[in-house]
Amino acid sequence: MKDNSIIIPPQPRAELGQLLLYLADDVLDCVNDALEQCNISESKLNLLLILASTSTSSTPFKPSVIAKRLGIRRSSVTKQLIELEKHHFIIRTINEEDQRMVNVSITSEGCQLLNQAMPLYWQTCTDFSNNLTYEEALQLLVLLKKIKRVND
Repeated sequence: MKDNSIIIPPQPRAELGQLLLYLADDVLDCVNDALEQCNISESKLNLLLILASTSTSSTPFKPSVIAKRLGIRRSSVTKQLIELEKHHFIIRTINEEDQRMVNVSITSEGCQLLNQAMPLYWQTCTDFSNNLTYEEALQLLVLLKKIKRVND
């Protein structure tokens, strides 16, 4: 018989970390499934949210700034920008001061997509805690924020 001790978590904290990894995948899958009816993924939604948060500002985002905010590589952002631009959700323009740079702005179509997708997103996020009481949800929220602070 094989020794299974290598696959058994050595302590409750390791088991918690493993569960958080599994939950992260499950959460992302559920969110993407819900957003599928709007033909957008969670990662593209986050990109649009970043752009929408500055739509009132006169300074559009550069792809490198978007990549840093999302915590992904610039090449991944570029792929997403191409797709979003193809559907007229964003506009990429050459920076007048430095023509090697590109500025990115959300369009009115992009804002309309956010208005359509966000209720689905929030409902999906709400549904994750349906089996918890309100007090349990608040307690879990505090604990998860504590974990997030440690890892930021």
